[in-house]
Amino acid sequence: MRPVSKDSSLVDFIERDPGADVLVVTNMWPDQERPVYGIFVKRQVESMRARGVRCDVVYIRGHLSSRAYPIAAARFLLGSVAWRGRYRLVHAHAGETALAARFLLGPPLLVSYCGDDVLGDPADDGSITRGSGLRAAVIRRHAALCAATITKSREMHDRLPSRVRRSNTVLPNGVDGSLFVVHDRDEARRRLGWDADERIVLFAATKPDIPRKRRWLAEAACAEASKQVGALRLHVSGLTPPDEMPLLMSAADCLLHTASLEGSPNTVKEALMCNLPVVATPSGDIPDLLSGVSPSYLCEHDAMELAAALVSVLAEPSRSNGRACIESELSASAVASRLLDIYSQHMGAGGHATLAAVGG
Repeated sequence: MRPVSKDSSLVDFIERDPGADVLVVTNMWPDQERPVYGIFVKRQVESMRARGVRCDVVYIRGHLSSRAYPIAAARFLLGSVAWRGRYRLVHAHAGETALAARFLLGPPLLVSYCGDDVLGDPADDGSITRGSGLRAAVIRRHAALCAATITKSREMHDRLPSRVRRSNTVLPNGVDGSLFVVHDRDEARRRLGWDADERIVLFAATKPDIPRKRRWLAEAACAEASKQVGALRLHVSGLTPPDEMPLLMSAADCLLHTASLEGSPNTVKEALMCNLPVVATPSGDIPDLLSGVSPSYLCEHDAMELAAALVSVLAEPSRSNGRACIESELSASAVASRLLDIYSQHMGAGGHATLAAVGG
């Protein structure tokens, strides 16, 4: 596999492997300007390559222009002839990506949905915006044209058409347990330049200010909690380099997650792998993730209730048992094994035998 130089095009191969038989198509991928954007897609690709899966990666830069999707569709349609017989499976990440990838005729299409592509995007008041609701409806109907689908949570699964649910798998993204490990709190704070005695609540999101993340609710909860425990700081992490997140999570006293809509939030799973206590509102699969985790709290969408949970966590700071609760099912390796099984089911004749061999 060799990296391909990034250019200004809206659609291009960013990684190619002469022996690839899987084509990964995504509208999210990290770069120097956006180091956390789509990092979970890149890590999943890396975990599959570690199992011997050989793949090319096409990046549709929809964040630059909506024209990227029809351009991609046209290129895939042409690729139906130019790449005939090359790929045995196409794996698209995100519903909009799948709309374009479906124009590549021949290989079966597997789609991993992310959250708002199936559920819609909430406005400040929590209602689903009209435009995102229409987009989600189109994507859910389009799912019937795919060979198989993956949703991050049961909530997303339940929103798919009944005929699509029969071939859907609920499979959250995995977490790299070798990267997200517990560091010594005092040493982590020293490296970050944080005061050893400061109470610090972490608010981590790639886009912390979009409405559904509800940063205002996190700020209100911290303001209320500070009335009881004294000064505390809400540390907002948006563009922290991905490899530095374990250090941040080891240094903080807890993670506060207030989103109104999620699929399976990677931030929560990463915090749990670092044994960081979590205070969160219910969305996506968070209730399942926090089941059995202590100390951690699942709260209603209310600043006072969130504040009470923060007070409980901050009164006697300690680490949680989060890693022990999720590692066996949600490590990157465990998820890669399940994804490998899905690949093998849809790669046509010989696919199962090939992937069984590379999977060990």
